[in-house]
Amino acid sequence: MLTSKEVIDQTGISRATLNNYISSGIVPRPEVLPPGPDDGDAPRIGYFPDDVVARILEIQRLKGLGWSLSRIAEHLASPGAAPAVAPARAPLVAPPMPPAATRAAQAPAPERGSPRAPVLTAVAVLVAQLDSPHRTWAALPPDEYFELISQVWSAVDPIVRRHRGVHGQHASDSMVCYFFPDASGSYLWNALGASLEIRETMQGISQSWLLRKGWPLDIRLNTGIDEGQEWLGNLKPSAQPEFAGLAATIRRARRLADSAPAGAVWATKNLVARLSARERNRLRYGVRHHTVEGGDSVVVPSVFETPSGFGDLPAAPTEYIARGPITEILGMVPDDEGGPMAAPAH
Repeated sequence: MLTSKEVIDQTGISRATLNNYISSGIVPRPEVLPPGPDDGDAPRIGYFPDDVVARILEIQRLKGLGWSLSRIAEHLASPGAAPAVAPARAPLVAPPMPPAATRAAQAPAPERGSPRAPVLTAVAVLVAQLDSPHRTWAALPPDEYFELISQVWSAVDPIVRRHRGVHGQHASDSMVCYFFPDASGSYLWNALGASLEIRETMQGISQSWLLRKGWPLDIRLNTGIDEGQEWLGNLKPSAQPEFAGLAATIRRARRLADSAPAGAVWATKNLVARLSARERNRLRYGVRHHTVEGGDSVVVPSVFETPSGFGDLPAAPTEYIARGPITEILGMVPDDEGGPMAAPAH
């Protein structure tokens, strides 16, 4: 069971939104129980069922499709209601339904309370990985290494939520975040904005450790971003919805993060191409080439290149990124109409 704080942390919604969902009847009221040993002096604690996170993510997704709370309530109250699927964008051809999903779609409607059928949804995936983790581990005592990792993820988590992202897998030196279509703005732009704010935040963390340790080691996150359509569903009962482990979008984003050097943000051409013209005009991106003479880099703006052209990939990149052009995300410029700048240009 989950406390309200845990629900808010895992879904990224505010406490006011959670209370609104409860009063609207689309999220169950918490069960009030005596506090646990870690709950301090609180007289009683409200606990939600474990599957409330999956329910809230579904609510957020439906709101992103423009559904009202009353319509969402009717939908969720219908026994065996199949999840609504966001319409595919015109230029995008939906991939064939995987065999497991085909069987799920052909099966009888599930009884109320059973796991929902998988949902095909558009998604932007951001993978951030610690640059040179083995070198960092070798350089620090164990307690300081864990302190550093905790500091990094504690700083990154609220950035992702602020840009309306959802946390996926968390490893010691990497994280996966998902950005779904949202009525409040572009989920692709949200992912890019989060990546640039993360990069800026890491510069401050790196500087603090430089002053503390007096070393020349930069603390950076290498980031890869891609977009696509993937199947989202429950891989085990009462668990947060997850993507299938073979989801191509996740694997491409992870491979980009594996290969991006020195805290760079790499994104696929497909993602940049799906931005609106206004968003592309605000985005600074390009290909960084190293000069032969001094080794300094020169950026060719607003272009893409196949991964091998970057010169930093392993000798045999996997097929997931070898066939598609990519670019480095450098920054954003202010909106001509006075909109906020998600991250400074560097």
